[in-house]
Parts: sequence; structure tokens; C-alpha cells
Amino acid sequence: MRKTMNKKALIGTVTLASSLLLMACSNDNQNNDANTPVESSSEMVMSSDQMESSSMMESSSSAMSSSSAESSSANSDMNDSSSKGIENKNFDVSMEEAVNKFNDTYSGAKITSVAIDNDSNSYVYEVKGYNDTNEVEVKVDAMTGEIVKKDTDDKDDVEDDDVLDLNGLVSPQEAMKAALDEVGSGYAKEWEIDSKNGKVYYEIDVEGSDTDNDVHIDAKTGDFIGYD
Repeated sequence: MRKTMNKKALIGTVTLASSLLLMACSNDNQNNDANTPVESSSEMVMSSDQMESSSMMESSSSAMSSSSAESSSANSDMNDSSSKGIENKNFDVSMEEAVNKFNDTYSGAKITSVAIDNDSNSYVYEVKGYNDTNEVEVKVDAMTGEIVKKDTDDKDDVEDDDVLDLNGLVSPQEAMKAALDEVGSGYAKEWEIDSKNGKVYYEIDVEGSDTDNDVHIDAKTGDFIGYD
């Protein structure tokens, strides 16, 4: 009888212990399930922050690329104008040397204009004037100093043209700079020195700007005179 009671007590004890163990496991599972939404929410917040950070980085990169492209375009435009213009070109032959070649060719002739022109992809000085019998012209290569053309024509009222006073002139580079400063953009394609009513002036052909007119610069002072 006592053995039967002890056996029953042992079975009851084992059953109670098993129940307690099952309850503990159930509570752990519930706690784990309760923690899952929080962890998932935290992961979603981190993912959202990462997406926002990535978007900001892409936007910043796009802005930098756009700025770089604009800067590159501006530099390209400047370089393009600089390569086309003659305001920064250095010629081996100066204007004075070209004038001397004219005087040597047509001794005693009076000069009415001096210009530089792009003739068949080569820059040449054109010096024009007249003597007692003819209108005369000499073209001098601006790099080699070679006379590439001499021309005479019938005299045709050229005495009405003002004779140039070539003393004390500002340089062509100074005149072109003044013209471009006045216009604010573009490049100098060609220039000519002319005279009207006793005033000697540079006529600068400016390309790539808002104005289609030539710019006149006082050849003695370098001051802007007007447009033609």
C-alpha cells in the first residue's frame, strides 16, 4: 500500500515539473514573438534612413556632375573664343615692319589704312595708300614677313582719304582688349586702322558677341569711340 502511494506521489511530481517546463517554454516563445515586430520596425527604420541617405548622395552627385558640366562648357567656350581670336596671337612680324615694307616698295607713297586679315588661313597685313600716279597696296605675311601681293590701280579720288598719322598709336593688342572689354564677350577677328576728320581709330571686327557692329577705338588714347 505504501509503495503504491509513493509511486503515485512520484508520478505527480514528474507531471508537475513537466507542466512547469512547458509553461516556461511557452512564455519564452511569446516573448520572442513580442520582440519580432520591434526588431522588424527597427530594421524598416534603418532601411528608410539608408534609402534617404542614398537619395541625398545621388542628388549631391547629380548636382556636382551638373556643375562640372557647366564649368566644362564655360571653359570650352572660353578656350574656343581664345583659339579663334587674334587678341592673344603673337605674330612674328609687327605692324611697323609691315608698314616699312610698304614704304620700301612704294617710296614716297602716302598711307591711308593698315589692317590685318585672315587670307586663306594665313594672317596678312594689308597696307593701302597712293602715290602721284596710282593707288597702291602691299600684303605682308604676318609670320614670315614675305610680301605676298603688290597691287596698283588707277587713282580714283584717293586724295580725299585721310592720310594716316601712325605716330604715337596704342598697340593693336591694347585696342582689341579695349574693344572686347566694351562689348563684354566674343573675340577679335580682324582690325583696321583708319582715319576720319583727322581722328585716327581702330576698327575692331568682334565676333561671337551680342553686337553685329564693329567697335571703334581711339588709336591715340585707346578709348572707346562708338560702333559702326
